[in-house]
Amino acid sequence: MSKNNFGQDKIGNDFRLLELCCQKVASKFGSTAIETWRNNDYVQLSALLRRETKVLISENTLKRLFGKLKTTERYYPQKATRDALAVFIGFRDWQEFETVQQVAQSINPPAEPTITVQPLHIPKDSCTHRFYFLSITGVLLALIAVWLWWPNKSGATEVSLKCLNPNGHSPHSAVFKLIPKNSDNLKFADYEIELKDRKDTRTRFQDSTLTHYYELPAVYYPVLRYKNKVVDTSKVYLETNGWEVTAQIMGDTVRVYPIALPQQNNKNIPPTVNIQQILAAGVDTIKTFFTNYASIRHSEISGDNMFLEAFITTSKPRPGVRCSQLDITLFGENDKHFLSLMKPECVSWCSYQFSEKSKSGKFEDLRALGHDLSMGKSVKLTIINKIVSLYIGDKKVFETKYERSIGKIAGINLLFAGVGKFSDFKMESLP
Repeated sequence: MSKNNFGQDKIGNDFRLLELCCQKVASKFGSTAIETWRNNDYVQLSALLRRETKVLISENTLKRLFGKLKTTERYYPQKATRDALAVFIGFRDWQEFETVQQVAQSINPPAEPTITVQPLHIPKDSCTHRFYFLSITGVLLALIAVWLWWPNKSGATEVSLKCLNPNGHSPHSAVFKLIPKNSDNLKFADYEIELKDRKDTRTRFQDSTLTHYYELPAVYYPVLRYKNKVVDTSKVYLETNGWEVTAQIMGDTVRVYPIALPQQNNKNIPPTVNIQQILAAGVDTIKTFFTNYASIRHSEISGDNMFLEAFITTSKPRPGVRCSQLDITLFGENDKHFLSLMKPECVSWCSYQFSEKSKSGKFEDLRALGHDLSMGKSVKLTIINKIVSLYIGDKKVFETKYERSIGKIAGINLLFAGVGKFSDFKMESLP
């Protein structure tokens, strides 16, 4: 085969894989047939991709990918875009998606054209030998595939993840180290860390040490993976001095804007922030932005028997704010609780996580979490023996339960789309 033909075959295979990936993305998106997609479908898919992969792929890029926008040459996206698409459908990156598809193709190659030949008489012994040969070959190929792809469990148990400086204030550069238990001969490239910050990225180890910059006050629960299998966890605890407020602009994963707060004697009282303070911090308020209120400190409050209540007012409609989003995060010693409330028409974006149990409004009926708090309402969350109840006003609107304890509460974060506020805040243990 000539070099030129090889290059053309490779290019053709690249586009075949891209088309297959796009089909899987469309299947997970669950909308109508691609050819009937309207502009709003691409906007929703762009938002969903960003929410799940932390990578912004514009609707115009998606239109080129799915053939809505015609180009003079067939469009092939950059690696970061392909990685995000692969992550969205369950792979670590584009390379893993590509490798898996190539292996699948080698096991089930495309059917060859049928060619009619004259029947041959083959002795019975020859047929038997051929059957045994093909059977043994098939078993050997299966064993080789398992050996190549199955995680090496002995290797996975030889190392643990340790954060050398887990406590601090934001911003914070956390230093992670792989600690061998039985051997120093580790293949570092087989290990990667899921950092569990707002970018939710995974980073592969190149040596025994890796450093990550955490931007916001919170409790983080990084996960160590060995060949994509969870083998250990760690924790990073970034404490605040009372309440701290920051802002971020949607799509900007680089900058965080600390909000200057007036001096107050009691730092346990939640502050109130207005649009002028956010502008003074350098936030472009014409764009979609979010405001975080964080109070991170150890407590004796049980994360499995407690209540939280406040009078909460979310942002009224303004540029970049349509759903009046409110996210409540309770950080525990071992895991966290998370609850996202929005206007009823936006429940597709709602979600929750209580310890090991999580649901997304994209795939579940979460209308119970659809509430307009822009005029202000009391919100109460109770957890009694791991049974969760949510009250809006005096009405119980939601209940679920979980199994795994999160330990004692180590902090809380409230995120508002735009500018929000809350008062009469209480958080205490229950008997």
